[in-house]
Amino acid sequence: MEKNKLDSISRMTEEMRAVVEFEAAQSRKWAKDGFLDPFDRQAYLESRRYWNQGGPEMSEEVDETMGGPHGEIPFRLYYPGGTVGKAENHCIVYIHGGGFVVGSVDTHDGIMRRLADETGAVVAGLDYRLAPEYKFPVQIAECEALADYIRQNGAKYRVDPNRISLAGDSAGAYLSLASVLHMRDTRGDRAYVRSLLLFYGAYGLGDSMSKRLYGGAWDGLTMDALNEYNKAYANPEDEDNSYRNLFCSDLTYGIPPTYILACGLDPLLDDSRLLYEILREHGTAVKLKVFEGTIHAFLHFGRMLPQTAEAFRNCAEFYKKHG
Repeated sequence: MEKNKLDSISRMTEEMRAVVEFEAAQSRKWAKDGFLDPFDRQAYLESRRYWNQGGPEMSEEVDETMGGPHGEIPFRLYYPGGTVGKAENHCIVYIHGGGFVVGSVDTHDGIMRRLADETGAVVAGLDYRLAPEYKFPVQIAECEALADYIRQNGAKYRVDPNRISLAGDSAGAYLSLASVLHMRDTRGDRAYVRSLLLFYGAYGLGDSMSKRLYGGAWDGLTMDALNEYNKAYANPEDEDNSYRNLFCSDLTYGIPPTYILACGLDPLLDDSRLLYEILREHGTAVKLKVFEGTIHAFLHFGRMLPQTAEAFRNCAEFYKKHG
């Protein structure tokens, strides 16, 4: 165990501890020689099957592909019940997490259905290319490409081209913000992106109090693990690029209303707090909600964790004002 960590287990809610114990038991199924490889994509997919069962039913789900800057990009559209018969719906482009190295629309299916159900928006989930086979900034280009494609084909997908938001969890939260910053800087316009919904992201802090205090076997986010994800995603010469370390970017203007969700026992907590303070100081409409007693990635665990439903409701309340 890393030195000087707080006792996160004792600080978890009762329900969160139950999830952690369940996950620890389940992970033995996917471990190889007693080791669960965080880069094992099939194991990650299998580990999410249980959590994706149940939840809201969509009126329609559509798997599509589009031509992107690095080849074909698969994506999936989720239409909640309220979108039936409407020609122009609000849309949320959703970017999944997974440390850049694992994850897909299948692993995050439950999250996207719950987000669509609570917000009433069409959710378009992106299957971007993963690291280390594809490195920064490939993923940012693909996120931006899907947002543009949905806008350009709004009539086909029953989406209002001027009512598109970006959302994501963990690595996907970073990619959402990075994409908006790149749009702003290279085009001078990101007006059609109405809001950002950022769930427990890593935005650029190499070290922080929360990274020193939290993270362990229960969330796979030790300092060593975080460093391995970063190495997989970006080359050393890119670490201070303003689209890799977003705190090297100018965050003082041109950012849409932003909802920031954070977990009280997450090593990435301080990334969210710092982002909130910068945006608030410079006049961006921003809300930070910290769910105490929860760990990173808790949005997956809706089958056992009541805080997950509360989180989606809280996010949807912000989105309905700004999305």
